Amino acid sequence: MLSTNGFNVELIDRQDALGGVLDSWRRLAAARGNAFVTPEWYLAAIGTLHEGSVPTVVVVRDGDGTVRGLLPMLEVRSEGAPRLASFPGTRYGDLFHPVAAEGDDERIATAAAPVLARHLGARCQLDLGRVDAGARWWRELARAWPARMTAVPRPAEALPYIELNGSSWEDYLAGRSRQFRNQVGRKMRWLRRDHQVRVRQPASGEEVLGDVATLFELHDARWKGRHEVSAIADPGARDFHRRFVVEAHERGWLRLYLLEVDAVPVAGWYGWRVGERFSYYQAGFDPAWGRYSVGFLLLAETVREAIAEGAAEYDLLLGDEPFKARFATDRRLGQSVLLAPRLSGPRLKATARAWLARARGRSAAEPPSQPTATRAL
Repeated sequence: MLSTNGFNVELIDRQDALGGVLDSWRRLAAARGNAFVTPEWYLAAIGTLHEGSVPTVVVVRDGDGTVRGLLPMLEVRSEGAPRLASFPGTRYGDLFHPVAAEGDDERIATAAAPVLARHLGARCQLDLGRVDAGARWWRELARAWPARMTAVPRPAEALPYIELNGSSWEDYLAGRSRQFRNQVGRKMRWLRRDHQVRVRQPASGEEVLGDVATLFELHDARWKGRHEVSAIADPGARDFHRRFVVEAHERGWLRLYLLEVDAVPVAGWYGWRVGERFSYYQAGFDPAWGRYSVGFLLLAETVREAIAEGAAEYDLLLGDEPFKARFATDRRLGQSVLLAPRLSGPRLKATARAWLARARGRSAAEPPSQPTATRAL
C-alpha cells in the first residue's frame, strides 16, 4: 500500500484477490457506461484471451477506504521482450480509461503511476489500447511515471454516436434525411406486407448462447467473400464473447436482437446497455435478404429501443463507415497509445515499429486492434 496525493494505492496481482473490489469496480464502470472497463469484460478476457498473463489491477482509495478508482491492467509476459502491461481485450474493446467518476481520470492515473512502476519496473511498456484522443489522463500517467514516459500513438479513429437525452423517436427521425425517413418506413412496410416479421431478444439465459451462435452465423454470411477480416471471426474472439454475453445477461446489460422473417432469423444485432449508454457492437445479416435492407432496419429498431428505454446515448462505437454516418449525430476520436520509456531517437523508432507490428497481428500474446472496417453491417 502506498499513500500519495491523499489516496491509499494498492496493486492486486492475483485473480482470487479481486473479489473485494468487484462491486465498486462494477458500479464505477457502469456510471461511465463503458462495458470495456467492467470487471465482467476483464475476467472474460483474462480467462480466454490472455493465457499466462498476470492481473495488475491498481486500486485507489480515499482515506476512509472507499474505492475512488481503478486502473485494471494485466501483465502480458513474453520471453525476451520488455515487460508489458495492457488493458485486457484491447483488440476487441473500442475505448479504455481508468475506472473512475467522470473528472477523476487524471487523479487516478497520477496516483497509479508510481505503484505500477514499482511493480513492473520503470522501464516497462504500457499498451493502453484505444483512448480518447483529447483526454489528459494518459498524458498525466506518462508524466507521473518515474523517469517519464514517451507516448507512441497511432492515427486517430472515429467513434460516432447518437445523442438522445430525452428525444422521442419522432424527434430523432426529424433530424435525419428525407431518404432515411422514407427508407425506415417504406422498407419495413414492404417487408411486413409480404412476410411475418418479428424482432426478438432471448427470453432466458438458456437462449442467450443459441442466439449468439445465430448472430455469428449471420455475421459470417455478411462477411463471406470479403477481403477484410472481422474482429470476431477467430475462435478466440468467439470464446471470449460467449463468456462475456452470459455475464452481461446476468447483469441486465446484454442487448441481443434477432430480426426474424417467417420465423427464420435474417439479421442479428449484438450490444449492451450499461448505465445511460446503449452500445452497438456487432451485427450480421443474410445477404439473400439484402434488397429489404434488413441490417439497416434492425439497426433502426435498436435506436427506437434505446429511446424507449430512456438511454442518454446510443454509441455506434468504432468505425466511420457510411451507414453509421447516416445514424450518428456526433463522434469522438480515439487513438491507440503505447507508453514507452524515454529512449534515443533510433531506439524509440524501433519500439514504435515493434508495437505497430503487434498492432497488425504479430503479437503472440493477443492480436491487437483491427482496422476501422470491422464494424460494417
